[in-house]
Amino acid sequence: MFDDSATEGDDLLIINLDYEWERRNWMRWLHCSESELRLAVETMGPDADNVRRFLRQAA
Repeated sequence: MFDDSATEGDDLLIINLDYEWERRNWMRWLHCSESELRLAVETMGPDADNVRRFLRQAA
Protein backbone atom coordinates (compact mmCIF):
# COMPACT_ATOMS: atom_id res chain seq x y z
CA MET A 1 0.00 0.00 0.00
CA PHE A 2 1.25 3.47 -0.88
CA ASP A 3 1.96 5.72 2.09
CA ASP A 4 1.43 9.40 1.29
CA SER A 5 1.97 10.64 4.85
CA ALA A 6 5.14 12.51 3.83
CA THR A 7 3.14 15.07 1.85
CA GLU A 8 0.32 15.57 4.36
CA GLY A 9 2.33 18.09 6.40
CA ASP A 10 3.10 20.14 3.31
CA ASP A 11 -0.59 20.85 2.81
CA LEU A 12 -0.64 22.72 6.11
CA LEU A 13 1.69 25.34 4.63
CA ILE A 14 -0.45 25.99 1.54
CA ILE A 15 -3.11 28.69 1.74
CA ASN A 16 -6.36 27.69 0.07
CA LEU A 17 -8.83 30.55 -0.39
CA ASP A 18 -11.65 28.31 -1.62
CA TYR A 19 -13.16 27.71 1.83
CA GLU A 20 -14.48 30.44 4.11
CA TRP A 21 -13.37 28.63 7.28
CA GLU A 22 -9.84 28.30 5.93
CA ARG A 23 -9.68 31.97 4.90
CA ARG A 24 -10.91 32.92 8.38
CA ASN A 25 -8.24 30.76 10.04
CA TRP A 26 -5.44 32.17 7.90
CA MET A 27 -6.64 35.74 8.56
CA ARG A 28 -6.56 35.02 12.30
CA TRP A 29 -3.13 33.36 12.18
CA LEU A 30 -1.59 36.04 9.96
CA HIS A 31 -3.40 38.99 11.58
CA CYS A 32 -4.67 40.40 8.30
CA SER A 33 -7.91 41.20 6.52
CA GLU A 34 -9.40 39.05 3.78
CA SER A 35 -8.43 41.58 1.11
CA GLU A 36 -4.83 41.64 2.39
CA LEU A 37 -4.75 37.84 2.40
CA ARG A 38 -6.11 37.64 -1.15
CA LEU A 39 -3.61 40.22 -2.41
CA ALA A 40 -0.72 38.39 -0.73
CA VAL A 41 -1.76 35.03 -2.21
CA GLU A 42 -2.29 36.55 -5.67
CA THR A 43 1.12 38.24 -5.50
CA MET A 44 3.23 35.55 -3.81
CA GLY A 45 1.32 32.33 -4.46
CA PRO A 46 -0.22 30.01 -1.86
CA ASP A 47 2.96 29.25 0.14
CA ALA A 48 2.31 30.41 3.72
CA ASP A 49 5.91 31.49 4.37
CA ASN A 50 5.96 33.71 1.28
CA VAL A 51 2.56 35.20 2.17
CA ARG A 52 3.75 35.88 5.73
CA ARG A 53 6.87 37.67 4.44
CA PHE A 54 4.75 39.72 2.02
CA LEU A 55 2.39 40.80 4.77
CA ARG A 56 5.28 41.77 7.08
CA GLN A 57 6.86 43.95 4.38
CA ALA A 58 3.52 45.60 3.60
CA ALA A 59 2.99 46.59 7.23
